[in-house]
Amino acid sequence: MRIEERDGLLFVSVTLSHKGITQLVDDVILDTGAAQSLIDMTAVEPMDIAAEGQDDFVFMSGIGGQEVALRKRIDFVQFGDYVIENAHVDFAYLDTHPGINGLLGADILLSGRFIIDLDEMALYQR
Repeated sequence: MRIEERDGLLFVSVTLSHKGITQLVDDVILDTGAAQSLIDMTAVEPMDIAAEGQDDFVFMSGIGGQEVALRKRIDFVQFGDYVIENAHVDFAYLDTHPGINGLLGADILLSGRFIIDLDEMALYQR
């Protein structure tokens, strides 16, 4: 999986699927400091992500303060060849961060045992 550096940030792409709709999400920041991955609601509008009875609202804390996100179980998350079925993903509006469609966090990086190679600007699994 290739990493793209822009403005000092590391970007990757992920694929999400919910209720049979699959979508590639570009411009996702590789964020080893984020415990949970987060996707911008606007980036996945065709997937019609909305709160349902079994979903949770969670609070995220970071450098910008605390915000609420919708934690939802979706069909799968795919990052490179790594697929997590029935995955929990957090969704929120990232309007204050144009050009950023999400964060790929430690939840996926650790579960997939990814190695970040900054010399080659690539990620691969052990």
